[in-house]
Amino acid sequence: MIDPRTPIGKATLRYRGLPTRHLLSLLRLGVEDPERPYYSRDELISMLVDRDLNNQLRRAFAKLES
Repeated sequence: MIDPRTPIGKATLRYRGLPTRHLLSLLRLGVEDPERPYYSRDELISMLVDRDLNNQLRRAFAKLES
């Protein structure tokens, strides 16, 4: 179950409403590339959520260092 109160849940729900083509573009994976490995929608969303959380952590650490 996705908990919309958590940062992970919010990000997951945000990406759920997007078409798969858009998810692929956000990840900079070739939409029409025949060499691209197959990823399920859940895997694509998980990769985007992980990327977003990593970016948030980087910004938080940068704020602490300055």
